[in-house]
Amino acid sequence: MPPQPQPSHHPTVSSPSSLPMQSAPHVVFCVEDTVGLQDDPFSVGIIDRSFGDVDSHEPRPQRDYPEDIGCHGEVPAPAFASFLKDGIPPRGTVLVTWQTQAKTELVPEAKLQLLDRAFYVGDVVKRRADDHMSGTVIGTSTACTLVPAPLVPGEHEHIPAPPEDRSIRNVPAAELTNVHEFVEGALVVYGDWVGRIEYVYDEVAVRLSNNSVVVVENPGDLNAENATGERLSVGDTFKTKKGNLRRGRWTFGAYDPSVLPVGLVVETRVTEMDVQWLARSIGARNITLFAEEPPATLGRDEFESSTFYKYDAAAGLAATLPLSANGLDRLYHIADVTVGDRVRFKDLAGAAVKYDGAAVPPSGSPQGRLTRIPRTESLGYDLNVFLVMHTYTQVAVQWQDLSITNDISSSLMPDPNVGDDDEVWPGEVVFSKEGRTGDDVDGLSTNKPSKVGVVQAVKSRDRIATVRWFKNPSVEFFGSVLLPPVTTGELNETSEDVSLYDIYSSTALTRRRNDFVLIYPDSIQGLHAPLNVDGPDWFGEVIDLGLDGKLTVRLGAAKPVIDVKVPYEGVTLAWSSDMADDYLDMDGFSTTSDVDSHSDFDSASFNEMWIEYEGMDGEQPVGDEGDWSTEEEEESDDDDASMPDLIDISNHLDTAKTTPETKSLAAKEEQPTAQPASPMQVDSPGPWEPRQPPTEGPASFSILDTPPPQSHHYISQSSASSSTFVRRIAKEHKILRTSLPPGIFVRTWESRLDLLRVLVIGPNDTPYEYAPFVIDFHLGSTYPHAAPEAFFHSWTQGNGPVNPNLYEDGKICLSLLGTWHTDERNESWSQAKSTLLQVLVSIMGLVLVKEPYYNEAGYDVHRLAPETKLSSALYTERAYFRARAFITHALTNDVAPFQEALEYLYRSQADGAPRLLDKAIEAAKDIVEQSADGKEEGQRDGLRKISLGALVMLKRQIEKLEALKAVG
Repeated sequence: MPPQPQPSHHPTVSSPSSLPMQSAPHVVFCVEDTVGLQDDPFSVGIIDRSFGDVDSHEPRPQRDYPEDIGCHGEVPAPAFASFLKDGIPPRGTVLVTWQTQAKTELVPEAKLQLLDRAFYVGDVVKRRADDHMSGTVIGTSTACTLVPAPLVPGEHEHIPAPPEDRSIRNVPAAELTNVHEFVEGALVVYGDWVGRIEYVYDEVAVRLSNNSVVVVENPGDLNAENATGERLSVGDTFKTKKGNLRRGRWTFGAYDPSVLPVGLVVETRVTEMDVQWLARSIGARNITLFAEEPPATLGRDEFESSTFYKYDAAAGLAATLPLSANGLDRLYHIADVTVGDRVRFKDLAGAAVKYDGAAVPPSGSPQGRLTRIPRTESLGYDLNVFLVMHTYTQVAVQWQDLSITNDISSSLMPDPNVGDDDEVWPGEVVFSKEGRTGDDVDGLSTNKPSKVGVVQAVKSRDRIATVRWFKNPSVEFFGSVLLPPVTTGELNETSEDVSLYDIYSSTALTRRRNDFVLIYPDSIQGLHAPLNVDGPDWFGEVIDLGLDGKLTVRLGAAKPVIDVKVPYEGVTLAWSSDMADDYLDMDGFSTTSDVDSHSDFDSASFNEMWIEYEGMDGEQPVGDEGDWSTEEEEESDDDDASMPDLIDISNHLDTAKTTPETKSLAAKEEQPTAQPASPMQVDSPGPWEPRQPPTEGPASFSILDTPPPQSHHYISQSSASSSTFVRRIAKEHKILRTSLPPGIFVRTWESRLDLLRVLVIGPNDTPYEYAPFVIDFHLGSTYPHAAPEAFFHSWTQGNGPVNPNLYEDGKICLSLLGTWHTDERNESWSQAKSTLLQVLVSIMGLVLVKEPYYNEAGYDVHRLAPETKLSSALYTERAYFRARAFITHALTNDVAPFQEALEYLYRSQADGAPRLLDKAIEAAKDIVEQSADGKEEGQRDGLRKISLGALVMLKRQIEKLEALKAVG
């Protein structure tokens, strides 16, 4: 039987309004937190940027704000100047946009108190960053403190302490609704189409001092003095030009030039909206495949028609919702209310009775009294609009072990490891990586997982998931695309514990809470009669992931709103919050040329990295400044053309002798480079067969007289033949011939001197130790003006990258190659200074490192932060066993032209041979021994002590390596 949710024994949590505010000590501030100043309880602001949130570190932050960013007096001027350039708040500071002062300011965290933390259904959270277990928010409950909007003062004024009888506390968000009929970002249905409101156009009615009312000609010319957002709301005060009033539509009174053009907004009314159309009903597609989208701009005729619906998540059938922590109550997903919103009461008369000033919340502060503004006093307009000053949120969280708790939202934090592809949560559909099969479609292969199942629970510390597999699923992928038809069917009664690294999920089938989906016809479970609803029954929001493989989907655009059960394959994604970030560069590489951004060299040890390295024979690297000038470079004497010294990494690897076995280039400098070899000239590698290991060590650098292998990524690229190009290559070869560090082997070809293939052996005491990495280089016709092209051969079989800088598609992120950020030190490629040797040493010294997690863009600044150690250890253990697979691949495939070199390095038993296969097996067994006992002595680093889930993978790799040793 699958595990069932158990009532939590978490202590009872008091109502949000009674919770004490949290002060700065022991608080990790996050982006979108609501904060206040410790010495000013009525100040309220939202954090826009923090040191810990890398995604908020866009450079030149002033570009995002119309007014100058302020600086708290205790933030040093140099630190503030640095922030204005790189966008990274100094450690211990955050950027706050104050709702009560209409300004943005860099503030020390020690001056702040945490008022609330906004979480939404579907967010992944932790109690602490170093906790192994995370959970998913499955329900929210928010209480608000309100102040009447007409009380809010002008733009440059500070909101004083509101009178106690005008501030209303402990108001559930469920009782409130946004003052605006339509808000940007809301989802709507029009006919057979789902869309997202991008922009709303309002007409605005204002009341002047003489009690006249006019709908102004141009709302854009109203300068609001107390607006909390870009959009005008009822209760805002304004200034404008007299002509904007004179040409308006007068509803009370008439234009009087003696009346000042200032007043109060009394009504806003949507006239048009811009909509981004997302998807069309699947049922409508089955009838007519092609149909025109509705117009991008809708007017009132369209959105007041009977075929227009607004999505409303505030109601649903309680019977279908997940249980709360007490095991009895059902959880509702309430419409979002945030600080700064203008709201109304859904039931104003009832609210006036409830909030009569008599009740006293547990906090002891007066609840406050709601004083209604009669329409008779406001020319018939409803001015009962309130500003949300504070929010206090409780969340229900389903943890990976399937327990459910109710927590104060500010006691939790966003999971910093949520982007980990190997992380899963209960209710997710997952696929086994073992035993995958597929078919060829036009030369491209499909992927058919051997097992498909639903996660029941996760032992997060062990990296083990409990999974119930479907009995007879039919699921097949073409790349990341799910091929129809898809069926999951019924689940087995029994479950199985598997390593997190042995399973994966796919966004093509797996859904998340808060995903908006289209429902396939006839997919709703348990229907014995048609749904009795008005409106679309084919569109809704995923609000729960069942352990039985069924989704709960809320039909929030239907009337009445109901919740239905649907199998995973019965829906397809229409919209998710992740789609809002599609405009960002997913590679993490900024194309902004005028901004100095993060660099892969951006560490304190950069200047110490390039220390002197002598060649294997003790000689200094060949070449002086004069060697590096070209015909074009000789025109400038500004650059220092000396080659940087190299890091000494001789202790990273016991290598064989590397006496150069190269042919002279003296004659070749005078002849043009050969054209690409034809396929007839290239030997196709055959099936792998065990080789007799050579007894002599490979040369570190060689120029081969054989054709380059067809597997070289740049084999089809044409080669340059100018004398300048050939001379530069010859000088590069001089450096490589004598100065390659141990563990790097370079091959090029007489017929294609513009092509190189490099073998790098991973350095000791890193997750890459003893593993081979092969990189192809191409020196194009613009070389050395442009950096060489580089391609990394990834052998992870689609299971994820082995390093943040080494992509599965072959991309290498390195500033010297022009594929990574540079900073003010200009570590970009320089035709006068940069060399191929520098690129190779950078890959070994800056990419294949002990803690590769910090190679991610912007993460290097967190290297010493304790809260990142767990994420780093998890990345390291994954990189370690993935790198072991590189050894197996290299020794079971013809990796031309390094077959003999690999045999010698790994399997030769000759005197002086490094015997890397033996060392790799021994090192892996040591890790197994240290990790298998399950003791919690010391923190796991992912390198010498790993999780049980990683042990499963590593033991499998050891078996393969030992089999290779036996064959050898």
